[in-house]
Amino acid sequence: MQHPKRLRAACAVLAAVCAISFAGSGNWVFADEASDLAQQLQQAQQDKEQAEKELEQAKETTEHEKQVSQQLKNNEQTLRNQISSLVGQISTKNEEIAQKQNEIAQKQAEIDQQQAEIDQRWDNFKERVAAMQVMQSGGTIAMLGQVTDLTSFLTFADNLQQISKYDNQVLEEMAAQKAILEELRTELEIQQTELETQKLNLENQKSQLDATKAALSQQIQQQDEKVSEASANEQAAKAEYEAAYAIWKQAQEEFDRLAQSNPGSEVIGDGTRMWPLPGYTSLSSYFGEDREIWPGYWDYGHGGVDIPAPAGTPIHVFQSGTVYSSYLSASYGNVVMVDHGNGLVSIYAHMTARLASVGQVVNVGDVIGTVGSTGQSSGNHLHFEMRQNGVRVNPLNYISPS
Repeated sequence: MQHPKRLRAACAVLAAVCAISFAGSGNWVFADEASDLAQQLQQAQQDKEQAEKELEQAKETTEHEKQVSQQLKNNEQTLRNQISSLVGQISTKNEEIAQKQNEIAQKQAEIDQQQAEIDQRWDNFKERVAAMQVMQSGGTIAMLGQVTDLTSFLTFADNLQQISKYDNQVLEEMAAQKAILEELRTELEIQQTELETQKLNLENQKSQLDATKAALSQQIQQQDEKVSEASANEQAAKAEYEAAYAIWKQAQEEFDRLAQSNPGSEVIGDGTRMWPLPGYTSLSSYFGEDREIWPGYWDYGHGGVDIPAPAGTPIHVFQSGTVYSSYLSASYGNVVMVDHGNGLVSIYAHMTARLASVGQVVNVGDVIGTVGSTGQSSGNHLHFEMRQNGVRVNPLNYISPS
């Protein structure tokens, strides 16, 4: 983008050059009109550049707000994933707790069964002891009457003792098994408590993430409003730029029209022609095509052909004639226009340097400038244009690349 001070200086020079150009042809009225148009073009150029600057700023703001919004949404998605993971972990803990409860219930059932067996064994033992007591108190003599010798007596007493000892041993074993079951149940209850603590921690974490997510969702909503506002501002800036661009383009066309008006009619030379950039025959743009000058902005109906070449490449006049205009244009950049007579004009634009002056007679092949990228240009190339009686025509109808 040109600096406004440089632009004003260029337009002032442009007006002076046009005054000299048209004065040289004895047409002072055109000099005055050129000066007025130059001032209008200068203001339009400044307005366009300011609008372009504001549009770029609006685009940057919109892009920034969108990036912030996307980052917030990425953070929200991360929280969603974390919450989902915690929900899964809580569900797993619930399953583990339920499993422990089932195991505890199973152990309790085993303990109850063991206790029932102990109680039954103990009741049986008490009944036998009571029976032996009755036998000893009421029927001892009768029983002893059946004992025939000392050995039988001792054996009878020993059997009673063995029965009592066996019952005691069984009861002790059953009590030990019960104690083991109760220990296992206690361990399961401890594990269940640990699982419940872990579940509680997970639920606390989820609650915190839910609160963070709720706050983030509100922030995202506010950020989306900023994005909408920035997008609206960008659209408004774009509309302002397009309006300024249209005004500038019209001013530029009016100025170029004046600069290109009233070419002479005298034919110079024998009509021999040559390609203006010998050796550079590839075209990047053709006559009449629609082109996207930069993203979102189109130029419909290209007025010439574009020939890419390195900066500084000599540009040759395609046919003998008289240079009737040589100036700096905001759109054409450095431009030279040559009158070939009979209403035929050739135009050479976007040059790095102009090497031909107004009123100079040039012969076919003379160097009139060098390739560049001045004005509205997207790279080093020659914009080669032809006009017949003021109407743009296809240059390839007059000369072929060679």
